[in-house]
Parts: sequence; structure tokens; C-alpha cells
Amino acid sequence: MTPDDLKKIANKIAKCLALASSDNPAEAEAAKRQADALMQKYNLTSGDVAAANVHDETVDTGAAFKLPPYLGDLSVIIAKAFGCGVVCELGFINIHTQVRFFGLGIKPELAAYTYDVLRRHVQRDRAAFNAGQSSRLKRATKIRRADLFCQAWVQRIAKQVNEFAGNEAERQAIAAFKQQKYGDMLSDDTRPGASTKHGNDWQASAAGYQAAADVSLHKPVQAKRGALLGVSP
Repeated sequence: MTPDDLKKIANKIAKCLALASSDNPAEAEAAKRQADALMQKYNLTSGDVAAANVHDETVDTGAAFKLPPYLGDLSVIIAKAFGCGVVCELGFINIHTQVRFFGLGIKPELAAYTYDVLRRHVQRDRAAFNAGQSSRLKRATKIRRADLFCQAWVQRIAKQVNEFAGNEAERQAIAAFKQQKYGDMLSDDTRPGASTKHGNDWQASAAGYQAAADVSLHKPVQAKRGALLGVSP
């Protein structure tokens, strides 16, 4: 059965299940029997039906291996904002690491586009911050302070996030899709982020927080939504 076939069947079953809650007992019973018959015929579960309407959108990060923790945090923030699920698929040799958002409707596309825009933005700001660091600093100190800068940048973005998308039914559908696609292959990234070690490290965090002051989560959202709907942003 192709994914398109599965979606068609799942849509039929979903419509039957919706009618099964009808106030008309005869109509509800008939719809429930039809839904059960279709699920039995095609060996589908309610989770399969829910997951059939979920799709994903991928961002190629250009990185060869694991992303730094602050970019992982950013992906979770964006996923939360759009009521999506998100996983990071590690690259290998010539395959780049990818961040994959999955959800319903245009939400995965919006989430992926927003993440890509903000990912590029924080990396530009990181490069600018690095350019201003003293050449006398040790390499490890420069990297730590750049990481602290980026972590603070992402923390400020997180303050804009509201869960304006997603409900319990959608979360269950996403969970079913995630289980179908990845099973038990996924693991949490538990790496800690950078932490301050020296007296002046706090200045890097302060600079990152300030650098994100004018960055809006909603600007890329509006631009992408306009493009997807065929209207000017």
C-alpha cells in the first residue's frame, strides 16, 4: 500500500469515526461498524489512521555531525511554537545532519522555514561576535564565550514562543507518526551547553541576549505563510 493509498483509506476511516459520535444512534452505530470493517480489512489501528495525515519537512543544516546544543534547543523551541514534533538525523561522511519537523497542514513547512532563517541568523551573529573577541584569548575560551553568546540568543527567542498551534488529537497523531517512522531508534541529546568559567564570561551571554533583541520569530512565519498561501507577505 502506497502512502497516498493509506491516506485515502485513513481519511475514509476518520470520517466514519467522526460520524460515530453522531446524536443519531443508528447513524453512529453504522459509521462505527464501517470504520471497524475498514480497519480490519486493511489491518490498520487508530494510531495508523491518525498518523496518516502527518507529514514532515526537512532542513539541511550543512553540518557533518551533531549540531551544537543551542541549535538543538532552537529546533525544540520552533517545534513547540508550531505544535510539531522534531528530530535531528545525524549526518555521516557526505550526508549532512538534518532537522526534521513533522505535523499537520502547513505547520511543518512553517516550522522548518522559521528554523532555517533563525539558524542562519544566530550563526551570522556568532561570526560577528567572534570577530570582536580578543586575539589574545585561548581558543577554548573563544569557543566557550561564543557558545554562551548563542545560548543567550536562543533563550531570548524562546520568550516569544506561544503554543498557538496543536491540540491533544494532533499530539497523539504526531506521536503515532514518530513511532511508525523511528520506533525505538531515537535517543535524547543530553549534552550540557556551555557554562561560565571566568569572570568575564557573563559578558558573552549578555551580548547574545542583546543581539537577539530585534529578532522576531513571527517575521519568517509571516513571509513563509504568505508564500505557501500564494499571497504577498
